[in-house]
Amino acid sequence: MISAIELTKETISFLDALFIYKWTQSKDDLQKLINIVTPQVTKELEENRYTKNILEKYYLELEDSETSRKITPKTKEILPQISGIMLLRQAIIEINKSQRNPITSMSSEDIKAEYGYLRVQLLEYVKRGIVSKEYHDQLLDDKLLKAAQRKVDQYEDKFHEISNELGYQYLIYKNISLHKWLFYEDWDTSLSLDAYIDKDKMFDPKEIN
Repeated sequence: MISAIELTKETISFLDALFIYKWTQSKDDLQKLINIVTPQVTKELEENRYTKNILEKYYLELEDSETSRKITPKTKEILPQISGIMLLRQAIIEINKSQRNPITSMSSEDIKAEYGYLRVQLLEYVKRGIVSKEYHDQLLDDKLLKAAQRKVDQYEDKFHEISNELGYQYLIYKNISLHKWLFYEDWDTSLSLDAYIDKDKMFDPKEIN
């Protein structure tokens, strides 16, 4: 498996920025993406047979950037929450499949509990947005929950669409940062997720409320 630690920090930042821009389509994030691209990043992507197509997708994004639009901050804030849920879900799938815990700093029980907690937090976050912006407290609780779940499902579908297009998943939870390449069916059995810890990233999904 090609892991994050086999790419330079600058290229990892590019992968982050590209995924974020694909999610937000905002001009600010596009500019951040452009600023990250250096000759060194371009060279590394071009020389790697697994990543050179990502550079081509970046150039396509530049061509299409005239139609990009700014989005509401809340939509942007959804990405790290979805990303954290996806990372923990992948860990749970691996635990159930192979009995191997890829996040050795957390017990299997803690991973499952945290996954459930983050899902509930995201649903509550989306419910508040629905009430305040779309329905103005006119939905009953059961209908509101269903509407929120549909919205979360749409966000997860969007995450998978971007992942499939780019060929990798942008996964971040607290100080764990990982790019899971989709051309590999399994996790890298020689590395735990703890090997991907980025000390510069201390994001905690619980803080977005």
